[in-house]
Amino acid sequence: MKIRTKILWFVGALLLAGAPACDEGPKGPAQEHLKKGDELLAASDFTKAAEEYGKSLAADPKQEKVWEKKAFSHKEAGDMAAAEEAILKTLDFKPDAAKKAEVYANLAGIYMSKNETDKAEKNFVEAIKLNPNDLGSLKWMGELAARKGGARDMKAPPVEEHLKKAAEWYDKAIAVDPADSGTYVNKRIVIGKLMEHERLQKEAATKEGEEAVAAKDKAKEDAAKASADKHQAQMDEYKKQLDELGKKIGEVMKAAKK
Repeated sequence: MKIRTKILWFVGALLLAGAPACDEGPKGPAQEHLKKGDELLAASDFTKAAEEYGKSLAADPKQEKVWEKKAFSHKEAGDMAAAEEAILKTLDFKPDAAKKAEVYANLAGIYMSKNETDKAEKNFVEAIKLNPNDLGSLKWMGELAARKGGARDMKAPPVEEHLKKAAEWYDKAIAVDPADSGTYVNKRIVIGKLMEHERLQKEAATKEGEEAVAAKDKAKEDAAKASADKHQAQMDEYKKQLDELGKKIGEVMKAAKK
């Protein structure tokens, strides 16, 4: 599954590299080091570019775009710890919680591109704390939980805890955007995996019941039957949810074509 995460400030860092300083820009040493940093960035000398941007910021730390360029340079140089530190410095320039949330979501997106999902998840959570309606972060949290639960691998064993969490994240995303058929599809996959979990549990309980019958252990037989019935009831509930989600997906897709 692909979820787009905008990392616009990285694009801006490249576009601005080498651009002449405007009249309202930094003066003196800050300007000199900024210009040198831009030249090094344009030449793809990312480590030295980051050093020059650092010197510019030491002279004038109130340069949001320079923090972004510094972060980009560190990232391209392979120093994500320094990149993250610079990225988070831009929080001071954001006017509201929603804009601050974008910073964390962008940082999470960078970690996703590096397949560092634990660090990505940490930052998606921070984004959601600041903006509970951050749709992209909500979807990614659902996706990450779904992966942990085995929903993206037919051969992987289902992990109920993570699958239920994934369903919760998808429900939150649906509440924000009920017209997105993709979220319903993803939730349906998760529910299908949860149904598989219940089937496996029922099979295990049935086997225990058969062994109890052979051992003439009535108490264990009754307990096993109760457990099997419980898992069957949950399977029936998940089947109902699957049917409802399938119907909803059809409705949403039909509405989108109008």
